[in-house]
Amino acid sequence: MKFGANLPRNQVPEWATSYINYKGLKKLIKTASEAARIGSDLDLAEFFFSLDRNLEDVDSFYNKKYAESARRLRLLHGRYGRAGHVPEVMDKDEAQDLMGALLELRGQLRKLQWYGEVNRRGFVKITKKLDKKIPTVSTQQRYLASKVDPKPFAHNLPLAQDMRAVNDWLSGLSDVKTFDDSGSSHSASSLGRGPGRALNIPQGLLDAMDHAIRNDDVATLVQLLTEASITNDRTGTGFQQILLNLLQRAISCKAKACIDGLLPDIVSLQEEDDINKRNCIHRLVINISRSKTAEIQGAGGSILQSSTEVTSFIVPAAAPDRQPRLSSTTTELQCNSLLGPDDESMQLLTYLLNRIQPRHRISLQSRDSYGRLPLHYAAQYGFMVVCQVIMKHMQDWGQFDVSQGIDSSQWQDTEGYAPLHLSVIGGHPLATKAMLQAEYLLEENSGNLNTRTIIPNSGAVLALATQSNFVTIVQLLVEAGVEVNYQDDQGETALHVAARFGHDECTKVLLEGSSVYKTEIDIPEKTFGWTPLFIACVDGHPSTVELLVKAGADVERADNSGWTAKEHAALRGHMTIVEQLAKLGPIPTLPPSVEARVVRSASPSGISCLDERRSKNLLKEISTYQKAPEPIKTFGHRYLTKETMVLVSLGSMDTRKDVPAVKLDDVPLADAHATQLDTALSLVVSASGAIGEPTVIDLPVQENISTEPITFLTSDVNKVKLLFDIVPTYAGSNDRIVGRAVALLSSIKSSVGSKRIILQGDVKIPIVAANTLEVIGSVNFNFLIITPFSHPNMSITEQHTYWKKMASTMVIGHRGLGKNTQSRKSLQLGENTLQSFIAAANLGASYVEFDVQLTKDHVPVIYHDFLVSETGIDAPVHTLTLEQFLHVSEGQTPRQSRATSPGSSRAIDKTNGMQTSKRRPRSYSVDHSRQKNIHTDHSMELTERMKHTRDFKEKGFKGNSRGNFIQAPFTTLEEMFKKLPESTGFNIEMKYPMLYESEEHDMDQYAIELNSFVDTVLKTVYDLSGERNVIFSSFNPDICLMLSFKQPSIPILFLTDAGTNPVGDVRAASLQEAIRFASRWNLLGVVSAAEPLVSCPRLVKVVKESGLVCVSYGSLNNDPESVKVSTTATRYHKTLFTDGIISCK
Repeated sequence: MKFGANLPRNQVPEWATSYINYKGLKKLIKTASEAARIGSDLDLAEFFFSLDRNLEDVDSFYNKKYAESARRLRLLHGRYGRAGHVPEVMDKDEAQDLMGALLELRGQLRKLQWYGEVNRRGFVKITKKLDKKIPTVSTQQRYLASKVDPKPFAHNLPLAQDMRAVNDWLSGLSDVKTFDDSGSSHSASSLGRGPGRALNIPQGLLDAMDHAIRNDDVATLVQLLTEASITNDRTGTGFQQILLNLLQRAISCKAKACIDGLLPDIVSLQEEDDINKRNCIHRLVINISRSKTAEIQGAGGSILQSSTEVTSFIVPAAAPDRQPRLSSTTTELQCNSLLGPDDESMQLLTYLLNRIQPRHRISLQSRDSYGRLPLHYAAQYGFMVVCQVIMKHMQDWGQFDVSQGIDSSQWQDTEGYAPLHLSVIGGHPLATKAMLQAEYLLEENSGNLNTRTIIPNSGAVLALATQSNFVTIVQLLVEAGVEVNYQDDQGETALHVAARFGHDECTKVLLEGSSVYKTEIDIPEKTFGWTPLFIACVDGHPSTVELLVKAGADVERADNSGWTAKEHAALRGHMTIVEQLAKLGPIPTLPPSVEARVVRSASPSGISCLDERRSKNLLKEISTYQKAPEPIKTFGHRYLTKETMVLVSLGSMDTRKDVPAVKLDDVPLADAHATQLDTALSLVVSASGAIGEPTVIDLPVQENISTEPITFLTSDVNKVKLLFDIVPTYAGSNDRIVGRAVALLSSIKSSVGSKRIILQGDVKIPIVAANTLEVIGSVNFNFLIITPFSHPNMSITEQHTYWKKMASTMVIGHRGLGKNTQSRKSLQLGENTLQSFIAAANLGASYVEFDVQLTKDHVPVIYHDFLVSETGIDAPVHTLTLEQFLHVSEGQTPRQSRATSPGSSRAIDKTNGMQTSKRRPRSYSVDHSRQKNIHTDHSMELTERMKHTRDFKEKGFKGNSRGNFIQAPFTTLEEMFKKLPESTGFNIEMKYPMLYESEEHDMDQYAIELNSFVDTVLKTVYDLSGERNVIFSSFNPDICLMLSFKQPSIPILFLTDAGTNPVGDVRAASLQEAIRFASRWNLLGVVSAAEPLVSCPRLVKVVKESGLVCVSYGSLNNDPESVKVSTTATRYHKTLFTDGIISCK
């Protein structure tokens, strides 16, 4: 791959503007080379000037970032010594903070290392390109050696040393024993850390100070400090650091007298050498919160081994989490019982805040390296009493400015979170209520009770609570007067969020609104003009739709592209919602293209609201989305001739499973020094023994990845090995493999016999770490192997091509939908019988549609159901030989009233499956009076035989069974070709079970191998089709793929239930997915259940404008009015026709 093409994805996103301007330099080379080609004077001054500026900018940025990281590492060295001298014991909180800081520091160093490597490669590539385009220059070696290689970013030597030091620290910390500082004798060793170690204070004196603090002996402590100050300046940095260490020790030991004795001598509580820039108030709040949370969750012990925090593990494929995140929320009962105003810890916090000097009060407003105040941590852990104490003192000291709201920018940390945000995200209603009350009380005292109503951003926190479904907090915020109609940058309100996730309780609260704000239900977002009703319809939440409709949502409203919410629901297969809305609004008849001319400008260019599967992250998806050009249907299409195709799909096609494509195991902090997973990662899918470019996919994998397979070609599928490599995203190279999973296609699935396969498609294989060979995760995928097919009659001619020439809607006769019922008053032909197809042809059907399956001996036969219940057992077709299959039908034929004439008995030609000629039996439906008892007994005998089968139990009858229908013998595909006139076209539905269908029918989960199945049918078709029009169709997407890649001339239609029935394959879940699938693989069109097209006839336009033929099927097509609705929607003299109607009679 080209360096320039890959550069954007190899850039650290937040540093993207600081990389080499490769594209600009490439343009300058192109200009110079063109000038040289036409004979002009060669002038490279502009290029080299720009190249030097790029080099300076990259070097300057690298040095700046490295200096920041080096400073933090020096702080560590200054406080704890070298990495090899990690203390054997350490305070629990200090160990956790140090671990988090080291992980973040390593993450920054690693990104900086990649930044240097990618940019160096850029300079190598651009100078190589210059030498290639202008050979007379020969600049590369001289420029790299003299200017690039001496730069720090080009060799990364100091940075590599720092990385080793950080890993040594992490390795050492994994062995450190932690303790509770309040009662430990180990803490004396910490008193000498930092600049104080350089002072002339004997260790014995420090030990005596520590002993005095543990006994809260302030007199002895003051005397020892006086002794130490004889040789040291009490206001000097070193001595002040000792005092701050002693104060921290006194707070840990709850030595109040010593706290009083130390505070007057301390100039400032700020600790510049703290790696997180926290002061003693920060640490006390965090310590109280952590210890009480541990009590709530019943956990204890080492912070590195069994922490109660999520940060006891590193989450792979993500930047290190800098802040402590709680794994559970606190309840009102737990908070009140474990931490009240009279708790010893709370009394200590109150005592400290009351005792600090006026010059120290600024520390309550000081921010750590993450931009957080002590109040941030109090809110994050969710202890109401801690928040109340801090806010009271901030109010008393004039530090509680909420004129712009307690969630305004002045309260936000470096990530944009205010204390209120953190309280809401953590799910802490008590802390949230405390902050809202504090803000309200302050406003009440100032006489300004309407402050919040004019704050533009105060509604952002409401969306956060709604997304997490914290109903109590949403209620609190709404009652507090938060702006319920606040719109974010994408124009979405909290009600949009509730509709997206189907949070009905939150939806109810938001719809009720407050005395201050009335909720506006139909606010459109900016991308597509979708209201909350559209969002709920797109994402398929019927109960939310019901709530919105009852509240008065406009069901007839159109979005920016002219589509209604009902049409969006129908397109995506949410038919329950369609039925809800169909009762409320008329069928739209205005073609979208007309309205689009007026309102489409509000939608991003080239983006269609119909392309989105779900409403999540619309802006993010659209920013990187480029719509592929519409496929151009021509005569024939690409098909396999010699090589075998392997299609690899990540994740699972099964909609019933929630299986991630790539799952990486969390890494314990104890193993932090050895992992490379705490950064942005990508998956590289490649194949050994096959042809195909490696595909790079950033983690986490997007949810629709399973429908976008990766293609490889091979001459020997048994030699193919699929490789799944985990690599750092921004390293700029796929050679730095962190982990790998390997799948041997020849043995990855268990064998179930010759030309048989299991229907379970998903495969799960482990990912092994490159450096430790430990299993670090797994990859879930499925694959499809398509072998080439050839036949002498296979050709690409205009007479054997796509279904293009139509004067009107095609009518396709079908007997096999399973719609035979005993309640019909008219006599019904048996399903999938030769007589039913002849009748359809005689009635003028352009095509007849029938279902083809293979018997055990691989003969194509016509049968609709998967199970042949006539056998008396639930026997799948593929478990019966042709003789057995036809014999089942023999058992239903009318018995002769007299002896059979010679030669009239039924015989099978085993070579081709054809039935030999025989005397026509008596009527298949009418019993002659003298035979009445015979036929009645025979019908009862058949019913008795089938009564324990699945179909008979469910429906009480079996289609095509004698006594209920005009029964006729089963038939073969070959017999169909020979008995029906060539003028009648065939729509051959390839009946092959998918996994969910086999489970639904309680079948064994294996079937005839797909390639064998398709090849057998294709051979029969090409042998016998002649001039007959033939179309293939199937509900099974894999069958459609095989048909498409095995032959070029017979069109394929993809059948879909379009959401009318639950399915287990995402590709068959909706009309939208069917359109995607058919368009992607160049199929002729889709055959959809009639319901969505009848309910929303404009969806016919969606199908046809995708370059696809649109056909509908189902019992609704027997109703002339429904057919008229689905085939014609007129207004402005424009007519939409479906291309075909399958009438199921």
